[in-house]
Amino acid sequence: MSTLDAAFDVLQCPSCGEPLSPADGGAECGNRHRFDRARQGYLSLRAAHKGKGAPATGDTPEMLEARERFQADGFHDAIAEAVLEAVPEDSRGWLADLGGGTGWYASQVLDASPDLRGIVLDASAPAVRVAARAHDRLAAVSADVWTGIPLRDASVAVALRIFSPGSAAEVRRILAPGGRAVLVVPHGDHQRELQHGLKLMRVPAGKAEEVAASIPDARLVSAREVRSRVALSIEQALDAVFMGPNAFHQDREKVRAVLEEWAAPINVTIAVTVVTLELE
Repeated sequence: MSTLDAAFDVLQCPSCGEPLSPADGGAECGNRHRFDRARQGYLSLRAAHKGKGAPATGDTPEMLEARERFQADGFHDAIAEAVLEAVPEDSRGWLADLGGGTGWYASQVLDASPDLRGIVLDASAPAVRVAARAHDRLAAVSADVWTGIPLRDASVAVALRIFSPGSAAEVRRILAPGGRAVLVVPHGDHQRELQHGLKLMRVPAGKAEEVAASIPDARLVSAREVRSRVALSIEQALDAVFMGPNAFHQDREKVRAVLEEWAAPINVTIAVTVVTLELE
């Protein structure tokens, strides 16, 4: 049985919340809401929600390629190590990577925790196409986790939310007793050098403290700060800008022109807090 087939034990309909079951070419709930299974191996649970507009489309292929290059160059390795330390190696059950993109973090956690199976949920179809092939114990689901997480109550042992916004109440809902939420929150000075020079989107200060208190009945296990200064080439600095939501608001060639005026190497701050909460 594939990991995606096994995931029907924890998946629910994004439209009505009923359990999902396999159906020809996809999935169906008791209220006859049907969803397609793509030939690339992922399940599409994209659904419109009343009053919330059309489902988000997520990152573009160009954004994903920029992020994969940036990660391959090692600039997020320290963050990944902190995430791995937050998940006990003997964890069992299901891991949900919310807004997990291509499954880069989830795959590393699964390698370290052989009794976990994982599901990446992301709005981006190009991302989950990659995630579907990222690990043999990882399922991929296209879903807008901002409007709701299509997983059953108390169904996951570990929830990851890394550089991804979302509802703390929904994370609380899907966590099983004793489950852990690992939340990576950027600081206000994360990539500040690029923010100031290029007028990029800013991260409000104090968000790590808010996240640590966001699930009142969970115990704060740790809040580990990961901070470094990295020297980037022009191309790496471009990837740092265009791997995230700034890509929707910036022109790559205009940004390149500014960066070339600065001259490489461009020193940039990496600053996040890895917050770990455990449900009592």
